[in-house]
Amino acid sequence: MVDAAATGPADGGSAGRGPTDSGPPPLLVIAGDIGGTSSRLVLAPLNGAVIAEAEGPGANLRSSGADAFDHVAATTREVLERGRAARGGHGEVAAVALGISGAGPARAAEVRGAIGERLRGLGIDAARLRITDDLHTAFLAGGVGDDGLLVLAGTGAVAVRFHDREAVARRDGMGWLLGDIGSAVWLGRRTLEAVAADLDGRGPRTRLTKEIAAMLDLDLREGRLPPSSTGDPRQDLIRALDEQLPAGAPAALGRFAPVPGRIPEDPVARQILETAIAHVLDTVRALDEQVELPVVLAGSVLTGAGPIHDEVTEALRAEGRSVSTAPTGLPGALLLAREQAGELLG
Repeated sequence: MVDAAATGPADGGSAGRGPTDSGPPPLLVIAGDIGGTSSRLVLAPLNGAVIAEAEGPGANLRSSGADAFDHVAATTREVLERGRAARGGHGEVAAVALGISGAGPARAAEVRGAIGERLRGLGIDAARLRITDDLHTAFLAGGVGDDGLLVLAGTGAVAVRFHDREAVARRDGMGWLLGDIGSAVWLGRRTLEAVAADLDGRGPRTRLTKEIAAMLDLDLREGRLPPSSTGDPRQDLIRALDEQLPAGAPAALGRFAPVPGRIPEDPVARQILETAIAHVLDTVRALDEQVELPVVLAGSVLTGAGPIHDEVTEALRAEGRSVSTAPTGLPGALLLAREQAGELLG
Protein backbone atom coordinates (compact mmCIF):
# COMPACT_ATOMS: atom_id res chain seq x y z
CA MET A 1 0.00 0.00 0.00
CA VAL A 2 1.04 3.61 -0.44
CA ASP A 3 1.24 6.57 1.88
CA ALA A 4 -1.34 9.13 0.78
CA ALA A 5 1.20 11.78 1.66
CA ALA A 6 3.75 10.31 -0.73
CA THR A 7 3.50 13.42 -2.89
CA GLY A 8 4.97 15.63 -0.16
CA PRO A 9 6.82 15.53 3.17
CA ALA A 10 5.10 13.91 6.12
CA ASP A 11 3.81 16.16 8.87
CA GLY A 12 3.34 13.50 11.49
CA GLY A 13 0.41 11.28 12.43
CA SER A 14 -2.10 9.57 10.16
CA ALA A 15 -5.19 10.90 8.41
CA GLY A 16 -7.78 11.82 11.03
CA ARG A 17 -5.28 11.32 13.87
CA GLY A 18 -3.24 13.75 15.89
CA PRO A 19 0.55 13.74 15.58
CA THR A 20 0.97 11.85 18.86
CA ASP A 21 -1.71 9.22 18.21
CA SER A 22 -0.54 5.67 17.64
CA GLY A 23 -1.93 2.98 15.42
CA PRO A 24 -1.80 2.10 11.74
CA PRO A 25 -2.69 4.75 9.16
CA PRO A 26 -6.27 4.57 7.85
CA LEU A 27 -7.00 2.81 4.57
CA LEU A 28 -8.20 5.05 1.75
CA VAL A 29 -9.56 4.68 -1.76
CA ILE A 30 -9.47 6.92 -4.81
CA ALA A 31 -12.40 7.06 -7.24
CA GLY A 32 -12.60 8.98 -10.49
CA ASP A 33 -15.14 10.00 -13.12
CA ILE A 34 -13.07 10.86 -16.20
CA GLY A 35 -14.70 12.12 -19.36
CA GLY A 36 -13.20 13.25 -22.62
CA THR A 37 -13.02 16.91 -21.57
CA SER A 38 -12.92 16.94 -17.76
CA SER A 39 -12.34 14.70 -14.78
CA ARG A 40 -13.14 14.61 -11.08
CA LEU A 41 -11.41 12.45 -8.47
CA VAL A 42 -12.21 11.92 -4.79
CA LEU A 43 -10.32 10.45 -1.85
CA ALA A 44 -12.29 8.63 0.84
CA PRO A 45 -11.85 6.10 3.64
CA LEU A 46 -13.04 2.55 3.19
CA ASN A 47 -16.17 3.62 5.02
CA GLY A 48 -17.22 7.20 5.46
CA ALA A 49 -17.51 10.53 3.71
CA VAL A 50 -15.22 11.88 1.01
CA ILE A 51 -12.30 13.81 2.49
CA ALA A 52 -10.84 15.45 -0.63
CA GLU A 53 -11.78 16.22 -4.24
CA ALA A 54 -9.86 17.42 -7.29
CA GLU A 55 -10.83 18.35 -10.83
CA GLY A 56 -8.73 18.31 -13.97
CA PRO A 57 -8.72 17.79 -17.73
CA GLY A 58 -10.29 14.70 -19.23
CA ALA A 59 -8.66 11.73 -20.91
CA ASN A 60 -10.02 9.67 -23.77
CA LEU A 61 -7.57 7.35 -25.54
CA ARG A 62 -9.42 7.66 -28.84
CA SER A 63 -9.66 11.43 -28.95
CA SER A 64 -6.79 12.63 -26.77
CA GLY A 65 -4.06 10.02 -27.12
CA ALA A 66 -2.09 8.30 -24.38
CA ASP A 67 -0.43 11.55 -23.28
CA ALA A 68 -3.77 12.68 -21.88
CA PHE A 69 -3.29 10.18 -19.05
CA ASP A 70 -0.60 12.44 -17.65
CA HIS A 71 -3.56 14.60 -16.63
CA VAL A 72 -5.01 11.69 -14.64
CA ALA A 73 -1.75 11.29 -12.74
CA ALA A 74 -1.61 15.03 -12.06
CA THR A 75 -5.18 15.09 -10.73
CA THR A 76 -4.47 12.01 -8.61
CA ARG A 77 -1.46 13.76 -7.11
CA GLU A 78 -3.65 16.78 -6.37
CA VAL A 79 -6.37 14.81 -4.60
CA LEU A 80 -3.73 13.05 -2.48
CA GLU A 81 -2.19 16.36 -1.50
CA ARG A 82 -5.58 17.84 -0.63
CA GLY A 83 -6.43 14.80 1.45
CA ARG A 84 -3.20 15.13 3.39
CA ALA A 85 -3.81 18.83 3.96
CA ALA A 86 -7.42 18.30 5.03
CA ARG A 87 -6.68 15.51 7.49
CA GLY A 88 -3.23 16.60 8.64
CA GLY A 89 -1.53 13.25 8.21
CA HIS A 90 -1.09 10.00 6.37
CA GLY A 91 -3.27 7.34 4.86
CA GLU A 92 -2.67 4.25 2.81
CA VAL A 93 -4.35 3.91 -0.59
CA ALA A 94 -5.89 0.45 -0.71
CA ALA A 95 -7.51 0.74 -4.15
CA VAL A 96 -8.16 3.07 -7.08
CA ALA A 97 -11.18 2.79 -9.40
CA LEU A 98 -11.57 5.02 -12.44
CA GLY A 99 -14.47 5.22 -14.87
CA ILE A 100 -12.91 6.58 -18.06
CA SER A 101 -14.51 7.62 -21.31
CA GLY A 102 -13.48 5.25 -24.09
CA ALA A 103 -12.15 2.58 -21.69
CA GLY A 104 -14.64 -0.14 -22.56
CA PRO A 105 -13.64 -3.80 -22.72
CA ALA A 106 -11.82 -3.33 -26.03
CA ARG A 107 -9.44 -0.72 -24.57
CA ALA A 108 -9.53 -1.31 -20.80
CA ALA A 109 -6.24 -3.24 -20.68
CA GLU A 110 -4.47 -0.60 -22.74
CA VAL A 111 -5.82 2.23 -20.60
CA ARG A 112 -5.00 0.36 -17.40
CA GLY A 113 -1.42 -0.09 -18.55
CA ALA A 114 -1.02 3.57 -19.47
CA ILE A 115 -2.45 4.86 -16.19
CA GLY A 116 -0.81 2.18 -14.05
CA GLU A 117 2.58 3.23 -15.37
CA ARG A 118 1.92 6.84 -14.41
CA LEU A 119 0.50 6.10 -10.96
CA ARG A 120 3.60 4.10 -10.04
CA GLY A 121 5.34 7.45 -9.89
CA LEU A 122 2.99 8.30 -7.01
CA GLY A 123 3.76 5.06 -5.21
CA ILE A 124 0.48 3.39 -6.18
CA ASP A 125 0.84 -0.25 -7.20
CA ALA A 126 -0.89 -1.00 -10.51
CA ALA A 127 -2.34 -4.14 -8.88
CA ARG A 128 -4.61 -1.85 -6.87
CA LEU A 129 -5.98 -0.12 -9.96
CA ARG A 130 -9.37 -0.92 -11.47
CA ILE A 131 -10.32 0.57 -14.83
CA THR A 132 -13.75 0.57 -16.42
CA ASP A 133 -15.65 2.89 -18.73
CA ASP A 134 -17.72 5.85 -17.62
CA LEU A 135 -20.93 4.12 -18.71
CA HIS A 136 -20.38 1.38 -16.13
CA THR A 137 -19.79 3.84 -13.30
CA ALA A 138 -22.70 6.05 -14.38
CA PHE A 139 -25.04 3.05 -14.26
CA LEU A 140 -23.83 1.99 -10.81
CA ALA A 141 -24.21 5.59 -9.62
CA GLY A 142 -27.93 5.29 -10.28
CA GLY A 143 -28.26 2.91 -7.34
CA VAL A 144 -30.67 0.51 -9.05
CA GLY A 145 -28.68 -2.67 -8.52
CA ASP A 146 -26.91 -4.85 -11.08
CA ASP A 147 -29.64 -4.99 -13.76
CA GLY A 148 -31.18 -2.08 -15.62
CA LEU A 149 -30.85 0.48 -18.37
CA LEU A 150 -28.52 3.42 -18.63
CA VAL A 151 -29.57 6.25 -20.93
CA LEU A 152 -26.86 8.87 -21.20
CA ALA A 153 -27.05 12.14 -23.11
CA GLY A 154 -24.21 14.56 -22.52
CA THR A 155 -21.66 15.55 -25.12
CA GLY A 156 -22.54 12.25 -26.79
CA ALA A 157 -25.51 9.93 -26.37
CA VAL A 158 -25.83 6.19 -25.81
CA ALA A 159 -28.12 3.68 -24.11
CA VAL A 160 -26.96 0.41 -22.54
CA ARG A 161 -28.76 -2.54 -20.96
CA PHE A 162 -26.86 -4.08 -18.05
CA HIS A 163 -27.25 -7.59 -16.65
CA ASP A 164 -25.18 -8.54 -13.61
CA ARG A 165 -23.30 -5.28 -14.20
CA GLU A 166 -22.27 -6.39 -17.67
CA ALA A 167 -23.33 -4.47 -20.78
CA VAL A 168 -25.41 -6.88 -22.86
CA ALA A 169 -27.06 -4.54 -25.39
CA ARG A 170 -26.34 -1.07 -26.68
CA ARG A 171 -27.92 1.55 -28.92
CA ASP A 172 -26.31 4.61 -30.47
CA GLY A 173 -23.06 5.99 -29.11
CA MET A 174 -22.09 6.24 -32.77
CA GLY A 175 -20.48 9.66 -32.52
CA TRP A 176 -21.66 13.08 -33.61
CA LEU A 177 -21.35 12.35 -37.33
CA LEU A 178 -23.32 9.08 -37.38
CA GLY A 179 -25.63 9.35 -34.38
CA ASP A 180 -25.56 10.51 -30.75
CA ILE A 181 -29.16 11.61 -31.19
CA GLY A 182 -30.35 13.82 -28.35
CA SER A 183 -26.83 14.67 -27.19
CA ALA A 184 -25.64 18.20 -26.51
CA VAL A 185 -23.71 18.19 -29.78
CA TRP A 186 -26.78 16.94 -31.67
CA LEU A 187 -29.00 19.60 -30.08
CA GLY A 188 -26.50 22.35 -30.83
CA ARG A 189 -26.09 21.25 -34.41
CA ARG A 190 -29.84 21.01 -35.04
CA THR A 191 -30.34 24.45 -33.51
CA LEU A 192 -27.77 26.05 -35.78
CA GLU A 193 -29.17 24.22 -38.82
CA ALA A 194 -32.63 25.63 -38.03
CA VAL A 195 -31.20 29.15 -37.75
CA ALA A 196 -29.34 28.78 -41.04
CA ALA A 197 -32.50 27.52 -42.76
CA ASP A 198 -34.45 30.47 -41.34
CA LEU A 199 -31.92 33.00 -42.63
CA ASP A 200 -31.68 31.30 -46.00
CA GLY A 201 -35.46 31.03 -46.51
CA ARG A 202 -35.26 27.24 -46.62
CA GLY A 203 -37.10 26.85 -43.36
CA PRO A 204 -39.61 28.61 -41.11
CA ARG A 205 -38.82 31.69 -39.10
CA THR A 206 -37.88 30.82 -35.56
CA ARG A 207 -37.02 32.55 -32.30
CA LEU A 208 -33.93 30.38 -32.22
CA THR A 209 -32.40 32.89 -34.59
CA LYS A 210 -32.78 35.73 -32.10
CA GLU A 211 -31.40 33.59 -29.29
CA ILE A 212 -28.34 32.54 -31.28
CA ALA A 213 -27.81 36.12 -32.48
CA ALA A 214 -27.71 37.28 -28.86
CA MET A 215 -25.17 34.60 -27.97
CA LEU A 216 -22.96 35.65 -30.89
CA ASP A 217 -23.50 39.42 -30.46
CA LEU A 218 -24.92 39.72 -33.97
CA ASP A 219 -27.99 41.14 -35.66
CA LEU A 220 -28.90 38.19 -37.86
CA ARG A 221 -32.03 39.83 -39.26
CA GLU A 222 -30.82 43.17 -40.55
CA GLY A 223 -27.09 43.05 -39.99
CA ARG A 224 -27.14 46.48 -38.37
CA LEU A 225 -25.88 45.90 -34.82
CA PRO A 226 -22.97 45.76 -35.18
CA PRO A 227 -22.85 46.70 -38.83
CA SER A 228 -22.50 43.56 -40.89
CA SER A 229 -18.90 42.95 -41.84
CA THR A 230 -19.97 40.92 -44.87
CA GLY A 231 -23.19 42.62 -45.95
CA ASP A 232 -25.04 39.32 -45.50
CA PRO A 233 -26.28 38.06 -42.08
CA ARG A 234 -25.95 34.49 -43.33
CA GLN A 235 -22.26 35.02 -43.93
CA ASP A 236 -21.98 36.77 -40.57
CA LEU A 237 -23.30 33.61 -38.94
CA ILE A 238 -20.80 31.44 -40.79
CA ARG A 239 -17.93 33.73 -39.88
CA ALA A 240 -18.91 33.87 -36.20
CA LEU A 241 -19.16 30.09 -35.96
CA ASP A 242 -15.82 29.65 -37.71
CA GLU A 243 -14.28 31.84 -35.03
CA GLN A 244 -16.00 30.17 -32.08
CA LEU A 245 -16.05 26.49 -33.07
CA PRO A 246 -12.55 25.05 -33.38
CA ALA A 247 -12.03 22.89 -36.44
CA GLY A 248 -12.21 19.22 -35.56
CA ALA A 249 -13.84 19.89 -32.17
CA PRO A 250 -17.57 19.16 -32.58
CA ALA A 251 -18.01 19.04 -28.81
CA ALA A 252 -18.03 22.85 -28.93
CA LEU A 253 -21.46 22.66 -30.57
CA GLY A 254 -22.80 21.66 -27.16
CA ARG A 255 -22.64 25.31 -26.17
CA PHE A 256 -25.87 25.87 -28.10
CA ALA A 257 -27.69 22.80 -26.77
CA PRO A 258 -29.74 24.60 -24.06
CA VAL A 259 -31.28 27.10 -26.48
CA PRO A 260 -34.35 25.09 -27.63
CA GLY A 261 -35.22 24.32 -24.01
CA ARG A 262 -35.36 28.03 -23.22
CA ILE A 263 -38.11 28.67 -25.77
CA PRO A 264 -40.08 25.40 -25.98
CA GLU A 265 -43.14 27.31 -27.20
CA ASP A 266 -41.36 28.11 -30.47
CA PRO A 267 -42.53 25.52 -33.05
CA VAL A 268 -39.06 24.90 -34.47
CA ALA A 269 -37.49 24.60 -31.04
CA ARG A 270 -40.34 22.33 -29.99
CA GLN A 271 -39.70 20.01 -32.92
CA ILE A 272 -36.04 19.66 -31.96
CA LEU A 273 -37.00 18.87 -28.37
CA GLU A 274 -39.67 16.38 -29.39
CA THR A 275 -37.27 14.53 -31.67
CA ALA A 276 -34.79 14.14 -28.82
CA ILE A 277 -37.46 13.08 -26.33
CA ALA A 278 -39.03 10.59 -28.72
CA HIS A 279 -35.63 9.06 -29.45
CA VAL A 280 -34.94 8.46 -25.75
CA LEU A 281 -38.36 6.87 -25.22
CA ASP A 282 -38.07 4.68 -28.32
CA THR A 283 -34.62 3.55 -27.23
CA VAL A 284 -35.79 2.56 -23.76
CA ARG A 285 -38.72 0.62 -25.20
CA ALA A 286 -36.47 -1.19 -27.67
CA LEU A 287 -34.05 -2.26 -24.94
CA ASP A 288 -36.78 -3.27 -22.48
CA GLU A 289 -40.00 -4.15 -24.26
CA GLN A 290 -41.48 -5.82 -21.19
CA VAL A 291 -41.07 -2.78 -18.91
CA GLU A 292 -39.12 -4.81 -16.38
CA LEU A 293 -35.94 -2.84 -15.79
CA PRO A 294 -35.19 0.38 -13.89
CA VAL A 295 -33.81 3.26 -15.92
CA VAL A 296 -30.85 5.43 -14.96
CA LEU A 297 -30.65 8.82 -16.69
CA ALA A 298 -27.17 10.33 -16.98
CA GLY A 299 -25.42 13.17 -18.78
CA SER A 300 -26.13 16.88 -18.64
CA VAL A 301 -29.00 16.80 -21.15
CA LEU A 302 -31.00 14.21 -19.22
CA THR A 303 -30.10 15.20 -15.65
CA GLY A 304 -30.17 18.99 -15.99
CA ALA A 305 -33.33 21.03 -15.50
CA GLY A 306 -35.38 21.55 -18.63
CA PRO A 307 -38.10 20.09 -20.82
CA ILE A 308 -36.08 17.09 -22.02
CA HIS A 309 -35.37 15.86 -18.50
CA ASP A 310 -38.87 16.67 -17.28
CA GLU A 311 -40.79 15.13 -20.18
CA VAL A 312 -38.62 12.03 -20.47
CA THR A 313 -38.93 11.34 -16.76
CA GLU A 314 -42.69 11.92 -16.77
CA ALA A 315 -43.24 9.68 -19.82
CA LEU A 316 -41.12 6.82 -18.46
CA ARG A 317 -42.88 6.90 -15.10
CA ALA A 318 -46.24 6.98 -16.85
CA GLU A 319 -45.26 3.68 -18.45
CA GLY A 320 -44.68 2.23 -15.00
CA ARG A 321 -40.89 2.42 -15.11
CA SER A 322 -38.62 3.19 -12.18
CA VAL A 323 -36.39 6.17 -13.01
CA SER A 324 -33.34 7.53 -11.23
CA THR A 325 -30.73 10.10 -12.21
CA ALA A 326 -26.95 9.98 -12.00
CA PRO A 327 -25.53 13.49 -12.49
CA THR A 328 -22.03 12.06 -12.00
CA GLY A 329 -20.46 8.61 -12.14
CA LEU A 330 -18.43 9.21 -8.98
CA PRO A 331 -20.70 7.23 -6.63
CA GLY A 332 -20.34 4.26 -8.98
CA ALA A 333 -16.57 4.61 -9.11
CA LEU A 334 -16.42 4.90 -5.34
CA LEU A 335 -18.47 1.72 -4.99
CA LEU A 336 -16.03 -0.12 -7.28
CA ALA A 337 -13.00 1.26 -5.41
CA ARG A 338 -14.31 0.02 -2.07
CA GLU A 339 -15.17 -3.36 -3.56
CA GLN A 340 -11.69 -3.54 -5.09
CA ALA A 341 -10.15 -2.76 -1.71
CA GLY A 342 -12.23 -5.45 -0.04
CA GLU A 343 -11.10 -8.05 -2.58
CA LEU A 344 -7.44 -7.10 -2.22
CA LEU A 345 -7.55 -7.07 1.56
CA GLY A 346 -9.34 -10.41 1.65
